[in-house]
Amino acid sequence: MTRDRGLELLNEHAREGRTGVSAAEVQTTMGLSPQAASNLLSRLTRAGLLDRVAAGRYAIRQLGALGTAAVWDDIGSAVAALFASHPHRIGFLTALDHHGLLVRPVRPMQVASPFRPRESSLSDRPLRVIRESEATVLIGTEPLGPSRLATVERALLDTASRPALTGGAAPLAEALMAARATSGLRKLAEQVGGGAAYRRIGSIAAALSMPVAEGLQPPPWRTLIELDRRARGTAGWVDTTWGVAWPYSPSELEAVVAS
Repeated sequence: MTRDRGLELLNEHAREGRTGVSAAEVQTTMGLSPQAASNLLSRLTRAGLLDRVAAGRYAIRQLGALGTAAVWDDIGSAVAALFASHPHRIGFLTALDHHGLLVRPVRPMQVASPFRPRESSLSDRPLRVIRESEATVLIGTEPLGPSRLATVERALLDTASRPALTGGAAPLAEALMAARATSGLRKLAEQVGGGAAYRRIGSIAAALSMPVAEGLQPPPWRTLIELDRRARGTAGWVDTTWGVAWPYSPSELEAVVAS
């Protein structure tokens, strides 16, 4: 009887276009104790109807996804199940990987949101939430199921804005090599306060003679910014066109990306 009521709840969610359910919601909606709600959700998970993405939060699997892990095959649904109605953006290296711009696979899930969930993982993948205001979190995004995904331009700016978070300049350079010209990058940078990120992108693209550099114009600058604070090389230099201090030579970065 309880399981039938659980199926009815999932059917209702499907009719409403919802992709996630929480243990607290099941307790309230069905009048169950915490243990009974947990038992029901566990049974529905074993039946292949749900995928547990975090403690007390589940993604509802679509018919075509039965038997697969939602967090790998349907990232949008998995993230939406965790963030519920809170605005969020799947971004940074996770978005670059989704857009096919990185050679090396990315395991951590990097999401920008003003909401910070207590969970530190999402279906066994490390979760890193970068706090961002509601005013900018959804700018430069596109749908990914029920979630929002950073566009290529926004993902590049994300990655360039936090080199310490995203592994330095190497992943950014790798993505820029595969990216097409992004004529709207500077305008997007102005909208989201990404001036420093735009300068890092321009400096890398110009120094390594990338095709994407053709659509980028250096803005006026007064203060130098660092390309990669953590890294140190043998021949640091200053890109006076873009106002970026490099800790190593362009050839050193190029060698790392090409390896």
